Order: sequence, then structure tokens, then C-alpha cells
Amino acid sequence: MRLFRPALCLLLLVFAGGALAATSWDGTWGGGQNGDGIQIVIADNRAIGVARGDSYPEILSSAASPEGTMFIVWWVGGDGLLQRTGEREATIILRERDKPPRSFALQRD
Repeated sequence: MRLFRPALCLLLLVFAGGALAATSWDGTWGGGQNGDGIQIVIADNRAIGVARGDSYPEILSSAASPEGTMFIVWWVGGDGLLQRTGEREATIILRERDKPPRSFALQRD
């Protein structure tokens, strides 16, 4: 079942559509709410860094959807699915081990 979840997310990335097409996710994306924050550094449409408070988990994989509207990153202990809401704005659905899923806005620096 654990292998099914990443495969399903990749399918969602491939087939997800949206009116807002962007060419690149490159930059530092950050945000949070209620003391729960995240920072994701993306270069060449690949996640190269994730910061969760004082933790910098190992990145397992990342992928951008072909049309550029979604980006997913998997790290040890969790994953995040980003969906663009503007050129420099996105919403993240954050899932981590032993925590409920949550969603909040991100901004690109």
C-alpha cells in the first residue's frame, strides 16, 4: 500500500489540469500557519532542500507536472503536494508521519 501512494500522486501530477500554466517552480517557497511552517528550495524543477523547523529531512524524490501547475516532493517522514494559485503563490497539502494532513499557503521568495 505504501508504494501505491507515490504512484497515485505521480498519476495526479501527470493528469492534473489547470488554467494557470507556469514554466518553472525554481526558487525558495515558504509559509505556514499556527507555528507549523515549511521551506522548500527548488532548482531546475527539482527539490534540493526541505526545512521543517530545525529539521532538514533527506529528500527522496520530487516531480513537477508537465503543465507546471503542481509539484510534489517526498522526504523521509512525509510529503508535500504544491498547487499553484499564482505566479509566486501556491497551496501545499502537507502529510507527515504521525500528524494529520494539513494545508496552507506558500509564497516564493
